[in-house]
This record gives sequence, C-alpha cells and structure tokens, in this order.
Amino acid sequence: MSTNNVYSIDTSALIDGLERYYPLALFPALWVKVDELIDEGRLIISEEVWEECRKKDAATEDWCDNRNKSSIVVNTDAKVAIEVRSILQKFPKIVSAMKNRNRADPFVIAVAKVKGAVVITGEGDDGSDKRPKIPFICHSMGIKCYRFIDPVKLEGWSF
Repeated sequence: MSTNNVYSIDTSALIDGLERYYPLALFPALWVKVDELIDEGRLIISEEVWEECRKKDAATEDWCDNRNKSSIVVNTDAKVAIEVRSILQKFPKIVSAMKNRNRADPFVIAVAKVKGAVVITGEGDDGSDKRPKIPFICHSMGIKCYRFIDPVKLEGWSF
C-alpha cells in the first residue's frame, strides 16, 4: 500500500518518534524505513527544523548528526520564503503564541506547500486563530497533516 507521499516533518514529530513513542534502540526497523524515505527524497525537513533539532533535544541532535544534511534539508530559498511570509500574514500568532518556541513551524508548512508534501507533526488538532498550531494552519491551507505514526500506515509498513 505504499504511497508516493513526500513528508515535511516537524521537530515535535521527531521528538515523538525518537523519544516519546518509538526510540531507535527499541524500534530499529522503523528507523530503517524512515531512512529509506530520506534516501528516496520523500522525507524532508526545513533548514529551521534541522537547526531546531540540533539545539532543542539530544535525541534529535544525534539523529541529525547521523544523517547527511544535504539529503534531507530543504534550504530556505525564495519560494519557501514567499510561502513563509504568506503564512505569517494569515496567521501572525503562529510564532508568538508559544514564546518563540515554534519558530520553525511556518517553515515546515511552507516546505510542504512548495514541495507538494504532507506535514508530519506532534502537535494536536486543538489550534485556533488565536493560537494557531500546525494542523489548524494546514487544514486552513488544504495541506494534509498527520502524526508520526501515520506514514507507517500510509506506507503499509508492518513490523
């Protein structure tokens, strides 16, 4: 049941996967499949997520250190920057609602829009105009948004 989805992943989803639910030491086969998505160019992260992962969390920092940055990172080019600006104009509270902890969020969504990807996040569906979260914004923009476990289902993986 494999798809051709491209996945733009958020820091929170990587933390969910690596620490909260599916640690590499306990689920190595899952992470082999994730690496296959990277090798196929189907799992991508924004520059900002890469930097956030390297600063925010030891597990995500180690994960990044063991990946080829050029095979996973989408640089913030003019197309991504234009999308980020558009997102910030429509949802200005996305970066202020959490005291700048989610600075990478508009980039996750912008990369998905530019690359025709779906978003993978650890954020819940409880966002609003006053406190916009990634799923709320994705829904508003017509971009599919999933949790970390969903690509397992969508790709038809079983372990």
